[in-house]
Amino acid sequence: MVVSEHRLKRMIRIVDMMRKQQYPNYTKIRRAFEQATFDTTETMVLTCDRKTIWQDLKILKEEFHCPWEYDRSRHGYYLKDIHWDFAYPAYLSESQMMAMLVGRRISENIFPEPLKSDICSAVDYLLNVANPDLQKCSFVSQMKFFSARTGNVDPAIFKPVYQAWRDHFLLHIVYRDYQGNASVRDIEPHALFFRNNNWYIYARACNADEPRNFMIHRIQRAEVIQKTFEPDPEIYNNIRFTLTPVKDVVLRFHKDIHDSIFSNPFHENQEIIWDTDDPMFKLIKIPVAPQEILVQRILEQSGKLTVVKPDSLKEKVIEAARNVINAHSC
Repeated sequence: MVVSEHRLKRMIRIVDMMRKQQYPNYTKIRRAFEQATFDTTETMVLTCDRKTIWQDLKILKEEFHCPWEYDRSRHGYYLKDIHWDFAYPAYLSESQMMAMLVGRRISENIFPEPLKSDICSAVDYLLNVANPDLQKCSFVSQMKFFSARTGNVDPAIFKPVYQAWRDHFLLHIVYRDYQGNASVRDIEPHALFFRNNNWYIYARACNADEPRNFMIHRIQRAEVIQKTFEPDPEIYNNIRFTLTPVKDVVLRFHKDIHDSIFSNPFHENQEIIWDTDDPMFKLIKIPVAPQEILVQRILEQSGKLTVVKPDSLKEKVIEAARNVINAHSC
């Protein structure tokens, strides 16, 4: 059966609501469609009557074998299998297909297995249906990545970690810290993130109040526990790192590292002061930045990046430089 693009957009959103266990009914679906976008044209595409919604649900079950049922106690529809795969046809513009190719290339370099292969296979399938010739574009191979992962993630570990985070299951892990000490924990994985070339899970142990970061490459064993938890926005929206913020920073940089200052900014609102007395050096004002990163980048530039203020940051740079000198004087 050929499904129109408009109907497909509605069905995708209905399935997504069921997958998130929102138990949609006609009232909830209509409200969600009205709030789906600020684009008036798109809203008109989604807005429909009760009969149309029922026809969408019927096609989902009969044509796509969607395992939905109606829960009378919750007055809404749900998926009997939340892992059901909605294999719908792709309606993609050329720019969308190009974006998918770029995303595939990034996935090859960032994501661990088996997620990397899953993403690449999904993109290849969609592009093969939409435009097979696009996969032969050479521009994607010209996109280069120069970042090395410092922690090698075992696919056998990443798979259950990813599954537990995705489906909101508890996770049983054996974790080894940087000193080699092993501990056994049952955790709630609230967030999955990539930082400084390493993959982390931000989780709360079942016997602890405060969440913390776990480096995935240090997890020795991981098993999904068939018990769900409710993700807490107070946790996954407030991931904390053990870094010390420094406010109102002013740095002096040599013109030779101009590109580095722009390509890797310290802060999105940093300000360059071009009008200085020295034509070789300019100033940069930074509202706030982590002390540890500031010190590291200043030392990396071998005198071409120096601290104007605050004095406390100057002292930290001097202390770090002395430590390096002392360590190499033996």
